[in-house]
Amino acid sequence: MTAASCGAEDRATVNAVCEPSLSIEKAVSPDTVPCNGEINYTFTVTNDACCPANVEDNVVLSDTFDPPLTITSVTLDGTALTDGQYTYNEETGEFATVAGVITVPAATFEQDPVTGIYTSTPGTATVVIIGTV
Repeated sequence: MTAASCGAEDRATVNAVCEPSLSIEKAVSPDTVPCNGEINYTFTVTNDACCPANVEDNVVLSDTFDPPLTITSVTLDGTALTDGQYTYNEETGEFATVAGVITVPAATFEQDPVTGIYTSTPGTATVVIIGTV
């Protein structure tokens, strides 16, 4: 005899909470930079969650460049950021985006119709900082 055959039922409501799940990767090019040479820092922020990191999440990217750079451009997904969207101290090399400037889309999920296996593709945002040392 099962619980269902006795007229018993179990029900539960589960409230899912979705929060961004961010990680970051930093790449530098070129490998060797001559004095007064140009250097590119590329930061890729990925989101593995089912919901985006929105303005309200106040994502901030910060790093300290050593040696400090003379920044010539800062872009987010190919769009130039202005001085009001980030701060930079040329003496200390401390860089930070302003809270909420960076948003990262949610990951996408797809199920293979044959195998039933799900695959995910993280959402990404890419910040590129170009400068000279």
